[in-house]
Amino acid sequence: MSPLRDVGLRDAEDLEIFEAAKAQGVILITKDSDFVDLVVRLGSPPQIIWLTCGNTSNARLQEILSATLLEALELLRTGEVLVEISKD
Repeated sequence: MSPLRDVGLRDAEDLEIFEAAKAQGVILITKDSDFVDLVVRLGSPPQIIWLTCGNTSNARLQEILSATLLEALELLRTGEVLVEISKD
C-alpha cells in the first residue's frame, strides 16, 4: 500500500485521487465518505474499503484491520465494489 504522499497526491482533490486510482486499478482505503459518493455516482473501478471506525488510535486501527482486512480483500476479489469496515 502506498500512501498518497508517496504517489504525488497528498494535496489532491478527491476526484483527482479517485481518477488516479481508477487509472491504476488500485483499491482505495479511506475514512472519507466522499469516495463512497464518487463510486456510487461514477461507478467502479476503483474498489473501496471504507473505514467507518471513527476516531481511533493507530494501534486500535491496526487491530481492526488485522481482524478484517483479509475478508474485505476477498469480498473485493469476488466482485464487491465497496466494503465497509467498522470497529464493531
